[in-house]
Amino acid sequence: MRRLLPLLALAACASPPPRFDTPRFASFQADLLAYTERLRDDMAVPGVWLAVLEVDPETGAEHLWASHVGQPVNSLPARAAREVLATHRVASISKLFTDTAAMVLVEQGKLDLDADVRTYLPQFAPKNPFGTPVTLRHLMGHRAGVVRESPVGHYFDPDGPSLAATVASLNDTALVAQPGTRFKYSNPGIGVVGRIIEQVTRTPFERAMRQLVLDPLRLDDSDFAERAELVERQAHGVMWTYDGRRIPTPEFRFGYVPAAELRSTVVDLVRFARSWFPDAKRRVLRPDTQASMWQLPAGDHGHCGLGFFVGALDGHLRVSHGGAVYGFASTLTALPEQRVACAVVCTKDCVNRVSSAIANRAMRSVLANRRGKTLAPVRLPKQLGASAARALQGHYVGGGGWFDLLERDGELVYVPRVGVRSRMRRADDGSLVAWDALSIGRSRRLTILPNGALHDGKSEFARDDAPPPAAPAELGELIGEYGWDHNVLVVYEDHQRLGVLIEWVEHAMPVREAKDRYRFAAGMYTADRLLFERDAKGRVCAAVVGGARFPRRGGPTAGTFRMPAVKPVPDLVAAARRQAPPAVLLQGNRPHELVDLRPLDPTLQFEIRYATTDNFLGAKVYAQPIAKMQRPAAEALLRAHRGLAAHGVGLKVFDAYRPWWVTKVFWDAAPRHLKLFVADPMRGSRHNRGCAVDLTLYDRASGAEIPMPSGYDEFTARAYPDYPGGTSRQRHYRELLRRAMQAEGFTVYEHEWWHFDF
Repeated sequence: MRRLLPLLALAACASPPPRFDTPRFASFQADLLAYTERLRDDMAVPGVWLAVLEVDPETGAEHLWASHVGQPVNSLPARAAREVLATHRVASISKLFTDTAAMVLVEQGKLDLDADVRTYLPQFAPKNPFGTPVTLRHLMGHRAGVVRESPVGHYFDPDGPSLAATVASLNDTALVAQPGTRFKYSNPGIGVVGRIIEQVTRTPFERAMRQLVLDPLRLDDSDFAERAELVERQAHGVMWTYDGRRIPTPEFRFGYVPAAELRSTVVDLVRFARSWFPDAKRRVLRPDTQASMWQLPAGDHGHCGLGFFVGALDGHLRVSHGGAVYGFASTLTALPEQRVACAVVCTKDCVNRVSSAIANRAMRSVLANRRGKTLAPVRLPKQLGASAARALQGHYVGGGGWFDLLERDGELVYVPRVGVRSRMRRADDGSLVAWDALSIGRSRRLTILPNGALHDGKSEFARDDAPPPAAPAELGELIGEYGWDHNVLVVYEDHQRLGVLIEWVEHAMPVREAKDRYRFAAGMYTADRLLFERDAKGRVCAAVVGGARFPRRGGPTAGTFRMPAVKPVPDLVAAARRQAPPAVLLQGNRPHELVDLRPLDPTLQFEIRYATTDNFLGAKVYAQPIAKMQRPAAEALLRAHRGLAAHGVGLKVFDAYRPWWVTKVFWDAAPRHLKLFVADPMRGSRHNRGCAVDLTLYDRASGAEIPMPSGYDEFTARAYPDYPGGTSRQRHYRELLRRAMQAEGFTVYEHEWWHFDF
């Protein structure tokens, strides 16, 4: 019996995993999960977590349901009841918790929303040319004029400085707007609020948040501190880019912890939202104080109260906040008067439109369920297909602006001057509507007019595919990449204007104020300055956005890109020539009918780099400068070349058929981080089979090679076919080459704009 006692004690202590289900939601659970899964699959989101909470307005009974679809959490037991308790970095949703703590102190008489914040933080002294003092009300409502990012501890800073150092660095910035006059979103602004909480409570911020908000609301699975248990339960988020480069998900902490460093579960998030309801049994603020956080200031255009974004859903008051951090996109939203709340987290960077769409359908489902009804199925727009998308692709001009339409994998992609890119699909009425992870729910819509032009609801846009003029010399000095591997600021030229791509997805066109001085207009970095720094020799060495300094990264190489081989090339050649290709690569292939490309057309140009030392290895590999292809591929290439004559350009060939042993040399010479640019010899290459070609364009009038965003065989992200940098003229010709080759049955390699497979 004694042997059984420890086992019985363990059994008594072990509690079953919590369940988050309710029969009340049974009528719509399947529909909501199907909708979520469809969006997850269509938008390539690894995983989605959601929680829905309702308090019955008549009985006061609480109903809570939580679930997740997609990606498992490897560190958790494979039980759905535990999977829903995965933790996430909920980013800017953190601001609601920090603002709530500040309001607790307001109720206690320890803070005054309308006092000069220097009353509590005398050392806060950004340059203020306006004279109006900054208040807590300004900071919490993002109307203080503080820059979006601080010089230290900003969104891109991997060094993890303290909150005190981050706030102190704002003294090296200037307010960009008079406090109280306009909405200007600021992460470090909420950092200042958190620093004030520290000062007033004389408690480290993380501990103060437990005392003021988290513990009173029993949010045990939430913390601003890096609790090991919560870190271990965190789901894995993924990064992505327009051009397809792979980015490891950063996990460093930001200096403005109060603005972005809460780790939580979807269940804890809706329980926090439950405290906002007028008759909530567990709360930290009086109902009138809570409601005051949803009041909009006079003349508001940001729809922001005290921390909360305020709007309506089907006529009901909606309060919410989103969160976007490396690898995670989250939405916490509620209809407080209806006693409904929803939290959604997606494990993919920047896809807040997806999390918001799921949350809105969830809340609508709850309200319909109260009426004994269910929602009608969602009719989704349809993919155009390659043929229809290619018929529409081009550069469109009108209404004082422009945009580009591109065909990608059967989809039509909208590339704006400013804002985010969109995948356009066909709606039931025949118009084209934005439908992707960045655009679902946006009003972007194009109508195809009888004359072939497009109308966006305001202006008509006509296609103009003429080559853009060369970029101004002043902009040429600025074009390039700035920042870090985890977040690159791409500065480019777009039809004589400076453009930037920031935080991987946001296109912006800052307005020039003077040489090297620009200012952002509307958008993510509204009113912030963009300044370019130069070194002692006058070379551009950094870009400063608001307060954040982006060091300049290595630019395009002068001349031919060089890759240091891991072994001497002659040794690699000798070893490769002694080996035979795997037998499987020789089976089932079309018999070689290699055609020499030179005699096909005297206007074809050739520069067979591997027959010289002017290549990425710096060593001669081919004995003769010969380019051959299988006959069908050669004939298709010739058609593309002749079709390009109408544009005044032709094809210049760098390489075609490549013996297997050369592929082996390239692979063995490449360091691990560059192997995506060379083929694995164990799998073979289309070059080995004579159906791949490396080429570019040349100007038929001058015979000169046409510049592209990167040089041939440059093993950097600039070589990607959708790399957003360079000049509009370079991107125009890169796209012209792609379209000409695709029209004849070729496909471009995802990492090299010059490589086409037939």
